[in-house]
Amino acid sequence: MNIIDFFFWFKKEPRVRIIMLISCIIGMLFGFYYYQWQFKITPFYLWLFVPDSPFFTFMYVLILIFYSFGARSNTFDAFAFIGLNKVGLWTIFVLFWNHDYYFSPATRDFRIVILLLHIGMMAVAATLLKEMKKLKMGNYLLILGFFIVSDLMDYVIAGTHPIIPEGSVTAAMWAAAALTVMTCALTFYYLEKKSEEI
Repeated sequence: MNIIDFFFWFKKEPRVRIIMLISCIIGMLFGFYYYQWQFKITPFYLWLFVPDSPFFTFMYVLILIFYSFGARSNTFDAFAFIGLNKVGLWTIFVLFWNHDYYFSPATRDFRIVILLLHIGMMAVAATLLKEMKKLKMGNYLLILGFFIVSDLMDYVIAGTHPIIPEGSVTAAMWAAAALTVMTCALTFYYLEKKSEEI
């Protein structure tokens, strides 16, 4: 069993999938709770761009539910896969970029939980790799376009990025842009190469 098959087993095995579904729902609800204060200070028409982590966890919850009923979408899988990895990596970067702030004695335990949850986001994303397939060019562009617009809304247009130390916003912006390019490029390359092997 290779690593892709190993992660796929967690999605394929019904009893394990139910445990993952419940865990992701709990994580998603915690994520939306975490953003409650930011929702209060953000106009409702911008809410889509506020809760990155719970949003993509919600996408994964939908994937598990659809999969349980025998339905799936290549485009939806690729979109969620990219989002889970981008947000997971971005959060890890921000936590360690501001290590003294986030891992102070007063907040260290809570932030370790946040760190583990975002590592978990990337782990569950890996369960999608086995069945993901090549997309049409328009779907690649649609996915890339969403992440570009999201970055622009977060850092240029509306300031909807997660609340982080003021001095790290520029670094977070460049990290988000780089991760958009990297996660989309690597995922699209994987899908194209995988289609050539079939």
